[in-house]
Amino acid sequence: MSFDRHRTSEGWRVGAGDSTIPKMRKKSDLPTKTCLACGLPFTWRKKWERDWDNVKYCSDRCRRGKAPVLK
Repeated sequence: MSFDRHRTSEGWRVGAGDSTIPKMRKKSDLPTKTCLACGLPFTWRKKWERDWDNVKYCSDRCRRGKAPVLK
């Protein structure tokens, strides 16, 4: 069995008509949050997939600081 990569309007697909592979998304379509430490917006990452509801900081540096920005 060979796997072909081909371009679709939604992104790249792998396989011969295999619809089990998820479609790629544009970065602008991903959910965003505001970091509690620095106040900057950050977007969803694959490594946060299972725990996105509990993610509060954009990086380890901000998480270690834990000082909320008052604006």
